[in-house]
Amino acid sequence: MSEEEVNTTEEPSGVLGSDVAPTQTQEPVSDSNPYSSFLESLPDHLKGNETIANTKSFESLADQLVNAQKALGAKRLQAPQEDWTEKDYNEFYSQLRPENDEYAIPESIEGIEEMPELPEEVEQELVDFAGQMGLTQAQFNMLHEQYIKMGMQGQDMELQSQQEEVNHYRTSLKSEWGDDYDLKLRQANEAYSALSSEIPELKDLIETSGVVANHPAVLKLFSRISEVSGDTLPLSGNNPQSGFASETVHAIRSEIAGLDAQHGDLIMSNPSSLSIPDRNKRQQILQQRADLYAKMYPNG
Repeated sequence: MSEEEVNTTEEPSGVLGSDVAPTQTQEPVSDSNPYSSFLESLPDHLKGNETIANTKSFESLADQLVNAQKALGAKRLQAPQEDWTEKDYNEFYSQLRPENDEYAIPESIEGIEEMPELPEEVEQELVDFAGQMGLTQAQFNMLHEQYIKMGMQGQDMELQSQQEEVNHYRTSLKSEWGDDYDLKLRQANEAYSALSSEIPELKDLIETSGVVANHPAVLKLFSRISEVSGDTLPLSGNNPQSGFASETVHAIRSEIAGLDAQHGDLIMSNPSSLSIPDRNKRQQILQQRADLYAKMYPNG
């Protein structure tokens, strides 16, 4: 070999006798997110779409597609417009109202044990109003419930007001009549009971309101009638339905008259001529009459 020859063969480095490590070819780095690659492949006008840009996976994209398809098949109502005519509004409300405007009347209301019954004409007015307003059945239920509650509140307030007025009347009359209050009240009831049995219209006039039945002018009138008529008033059965006292002088007289009619012979009999059982029975009847007279004339 000449001096100009150069040995270009390089000995492998490393341990003698070891295998030479093969040269590795570097592969290009790929994106680990397939959806990102998908987005990059889209045209620019789709890449800039906000919905697509905010979607992070194929699964999310599929969900949006399914939901959009469902929405397309759902019935949608156009919102009312400023230029709508009465016909347009009627067509709009017809899609909200029950078919043929046949609203179902609720049978119960939460919190109300005994459901009050509305007159048929009132219920029909509510139905007609709901139809004109284009209310749904659920909205009609709310309207009906509120109407019932407001009516009950109004009744409670009216009853409370009447009771306060009645209490005021009684206080005023007790102050005027003093110790004769109970007696005059029984006298008034006596006259009312007797006259209302012959004039039924009095019941319609007096008993429709506790305020009327307890008004001082009414009580004074019937008390005075009792005083001037004395025993000429017709007897009648016990009638506790009036707005006056529940136990009347007239009713007590009627009861005494009933005892006399039923047991007159026994009452008028000579006790010495009666058997012991009849004598005891006669004594019981006389005691009943005495007790009734005591109720009628409590002051002796």
